[in-house]
Amino acid sequence: MTEIETPGMPEEDEKTGGITMLHNRLRKLILDGVYPPGARLSERELAHTLGVSRTPLREVLRMLQREGLVETGRYQRARVAPLDPMALDRLYAGRIQLETLGLALTFPHLQEEDFAELDAALATMRSATTMESWEVPHRLFHQLLVAQAGEQLCATMSNYADQSQRYRLMLADREIHAQSVSMVEHGQILQACRERNRAEAIQQLARHLARTALTVLAHMAPEYEPVAVRTALTLAQTGSSHPAEAPGQEGLQMVRKRRISPEHLWNYKSRCALLVMMPEAAMKDQDKLQ
Repeated sequence: MTEIETPGMPEEDEKTGGITMLHNRLRKLILDGVYPPGARLSERELAHTLGVSRTPLREVLRMLQREGLVETGRYQRARVAPLDPMALDRLYAGRIQLETLGLALTFPHLQEEDFAELDAALATMRSATTMESWEVPHRLFHQLLVAQAGEQLCATMSNYADQSQRYRLMLADREIHAQSVSMVEHGQILQACRERNRAEAIQQLARHLARTALTVLAHMAPEYEPVAVRTALTLAQTGSSHPAEAPGQEGLQMVRKRRISPEHLWNYKSRCALLVMMPEAAMKDQDKLQ
């Protein structure tokens, strides 16, 4: 387990800054890799470094634990959650499902001003010389693609993207051409949107996210089989066609022959997606039906 030292920060008035500000500060330190995966988070040392008392710090650590960024071991000792191939697999499976849904909801509302913003974000990404300067327009690009998905869904996607950042940092120094490949993929997504090709845009976004996850996994755990990502990719590609065609030919044949209803077929596909992203929730849901 890794322990690190963090440069001191200016003391913060807890009543003024509040738990939200403290949460954002510590969260950023974790996402930026200042506290790397596996680093022990001593309450006493953190309280001294951040200039806060231990009571709000404990609440912030619980918030980060719920987000999957912190975990507790024996004797309630907190540490930064280690990088785990299964967690990465399910995280990106969730991103594929949610962001393709977000794009499908946003797609009919895309206007020329939206394309101009996407172009500008892409140009800023292209001129970026550091991971930090690339990350801001990169996040903006993805946010613009799903901007009309609704506040709750956008918040969930933003949280997933934040968690992904820790994994993508692995590519910053190890994969020299990763950024150029990513640029090509973002350009293909934008081109499909501009051409009003909804199915192609969704498929390009799904492939981009899947490729990122598979590349990180190749460095991290080449022996791991990413079942969740591959399943989510298949579901996204199937669902990117016209709604009448989305269930697939075999499913449509069963509907036409009245062996199953369209509602049952869609419920089955939705359950598959839920099982990929949140297996525990899917199992509880299944128990209720039995």
